[in-house]
Amino acid sequence: MSGFAISRAQSDRLKGAAILLMMAHHLFGLPTLIEPPNAYMPLIPGLPFEYWIGRFGKICVAMFLLLSGYGFAVGAQGRSMGYFAGKAWRFLLAYWPYFLLAFAAGHLFFQERMANGNLRFPTDPLDIALNALALKNTMAFEWWFAETYMLLVLATGSLLWAARWRLALLAGSGAAFVAGSVMDMARFDTPVISIANLLIWQLPWVIGIVLARPLPEWVSSMVTDRKAAAVSLIGVAIGFALVERFAGFAMTPFLIVAAPVVVVASATLWRQPRSVGPLQWLGSYTLGLWLVHPFFCYYFFQTQIYAPRLSPLVFAAVLAASLAVVLPVEWLHKVAARRSLRAA
Repeated sequence: MSGFAISRAQSDRLKGAAILLMMAHHLFGLPTLIEPPNAYMPLIPGLPFEYWIGRFGKICVAMFLLLSGYGFAVGAQGRSMGYFAGKAWRFLLAYWPYFLLAFAAGHLFFQERMANGNLRFPTDPLDIALNALALKNTMAFEWWFAETYMLLVLATGSLLWAARWRLALLAGSGAAFVAGSVMDMARFDTPVISIANLLIWQLPWVIGIVLARPLPEWVSSMVTDRKAAAVSLIGVAIGFALVERFAGFAMTPFLIVAAPVVVVASATLWRQPRSVGPLQWLGSYTLGLWLVHPFFCYYFFQTQIYAPRLSPLVFAAVLAASLAVVLPVEWLHKVAARRSLRAA
């Protein structure tokens, strides 16, 4: 038996790539959310290259979850349930500064009534509490991921135990994915905690856990072969083109299933760097960039973000604006953490 390994540096680089894909998805892959007269000019006139990258960009969610599941499997074997509860609590501590910033700015300057008649930034104490606990996402739809992530963290202790029966866990995870997809298509879900999202998005998390365990030699040799990795990425690109052309409704399931191929092949082709590069650096700010950028793409400053018009400049604008918020918040968070440790 031999293990397939993703280093911390590789994981951060892949997360950095994933956050850029997420920004491309929200800038270019959802054109109905760009309110006229806002628009962008494609880099190659007549070729919707940005839209294709944006459509493919939704793979970022499955990439994040697979890498997170892998990281927990590597670093949390044998931990008690309290450990995972503590991880969920630390996630909330990192989430709250961004929640408070968005909540305050929204109430002061950007409050609006949505199509369903509800206020985007809640005023009811229960709604505020549910949003603060990531159990509702009325402020930004893109924050739905926080609830699913926390539930998966809390479930990881049980999943690590079940991973001793690897094939049974994968079969159960696949069945849950199908059940969640059916629920999603039927628009059948629970009102607060989304069971459908949990069932759908646990699949890449579970695959990450399984990849962290010792693999049969023939599997390990296959996933670490560089030629096979390159061919598999070409296969994903061809599959994406075919799904986009003939079955666009199936794009999200395709990307979820394709994400393990992309992560494994990229890790195989993209070995240890000599120094920390920009993607690895971005990967260390994944949470903040994910939480902040939708407000620049859609809710607060869309007009300013799309003002440069040319697509690379639009992309640079949302990245720069997001970093301008995230870097000071994370610096303050680290300062507070250091002072807390000294006080303890």
